[in-house]
Amino acid sequence: MRSLLLALGLSLAACSSATTEPGPSTTGGGTDSGTTAAPLKFKTHLILGDSISDGGGEGPFFYALLDQQLGDDVKVVKASKAGARAQNLGGQVGTVAGPLEGPVLVTITIGGNDVTAALGKILSGGDDSKERGDFREFLEGALDELQKPDRFGPGVKAVIYMTNVYDPSDGTGNFKFQSGAKCGGALGFYPAGRPTAPQLDPWGQIFVDVAAKRQDVHVLDLRGKYQGHGVPSAETWFVPDCIHPNAKGHAAIKELFASALAK
Repeated sequence: MRSLLLALGLSLAACSSATTEPGPSTTGGGTDSGTTAAPLKFKTHLILGDSISDGGGEGPFFYALLDQQLGDDVKVVKASKAGARAQNLGGQVGTVAGPLEGPVLVTITIGGNDVTAALGKILSGGDDSKERGDFREFLEGALDELQKPDRFGPGVKAVIYMTNVYDPSDGTGNFKFQSGAKCGGALGFYPAGRPTAPQLDPWGQIFVDVAAKRQDVHVLDLRGKYQGHGVPSAETWFVPDCIHPNAKGHAAIKELFASALAK
């Protein structure tokens, strides 16, 4: 997935640095601190989003690892597509026909490609508020569609987990591997040593704000999970394109989801 948030912090894949790894909350929305009485036994896994959820990087991919843990009795419905932006999420949801056996687990990785599209403004010091506003609107629209009453069948419950976007530079703005290889594409234009948080935080906050208004929507801190494993790290979780996860990176994403689901 071409993402600065994925590449600048993928889901610059794709959130506020204060976000923590959440588990399901009894009150729903936002970054969670509460837990339900017992983990749900999901019957369907709906996979949405960008290339992190569609073969991006080095396998085994996180969603395949997660499905193995969920068990053979969980039906997998995959509508994710590499290159997706928030404007494509509604279309992905629209391809999924019900009924689905519930409860339905929905996982979403999104945001990196949206940030990349706004990179020109970000690097020039311009105002990317319109791009962020569009991102919010499309994300909310997709969540609204997912949460329509009986969207997947009468009384079927859907619980949504979406990741914020990770930062391949570990917040430093240094998009260069320890080997000396420099990230290509849009990341190659990022000024070395310019902290990325001022650019990434406003995008990440959108996830928190949107989830906080809804029941059964949770944000997982992918950016925090990846901190210390960016391209400058001796143990990087990125493949050479500086955007997609390697095998260790996908395993870490799987752990992020699995940990939240176990709470």
